Amino acid sequence: MSSQKRKIKVFSLGLNDFRSDKKSDMAAGDLTSAMAQANHFDLSYLVENSKGELSQGQLSLLISPLLVSLILILAPGGFLGFQLYQQGFIKQFASGGIPWTEVVSNMPQGTLIIGGVFLLLALFGLYNLVLTVLDLVGGAVISLEGPGWRKIATSRDDDGSTTTRTYYVVADQRFSVKKNAVGVIENGRNYRVYFTPRRKILVNIEALD
Repeated sequence: MSSQKRKIKVFSLGLNDFRSDKKSDMAAGDLTSAMAQANHFDLSYLVENSKGELSQGQLSLLISPLLVSLILILAPGGFLGFQLYQQGFIKQFASGGIPWTEVVSNMPQGTLIIGGVFLLLALFGLYNLVLTVLDLVGGAVISLEGPGWRKIATSRDDDGSTTTRTYYVVADQRFSVKKNAVGVIENGRNYRVYFTPRRKILVNIEALD
């Protein structure tokens, strides 16, 4: 069976696309409040964040990345395990009568390719899971200050479907945000961002000017 590769085009609106934006007269405090509301941040946690601490109330912000990491582990890992079980390879591994290298060499090429892809996905999920758990256990945040911009990246494949990812970029560090929050940030103004040290998950942001 021949396979057809999908062509993917990526369109990105980033720093240079918005440098001509005019700053509004919104006060820094009002802009901070607007960004907090759009991102579901609690500004009362800024005191703890400024001390380099992750508030207990902010732990929920790490739950979604934690669940995504678990899905990346369980979904491909479970599917791969089921396929190997159905084809009898799990039984061969468990019996110990046949060297595992021989079992692998007897696998169909298609199974090896799919298994390799799923294994990489599961390892990527495991890597992110470990980083997220370390951020949760460590309870620390780090901060950066600098000019901030919004970035919108859209990928389109040959069947017409599109995927849009939205970010804040502050001091050249990119942070993933929801679509309804990306338009709130005012380009070119100075911000201070607070985020977890390993997964770079944004937990708070404030406008400085």
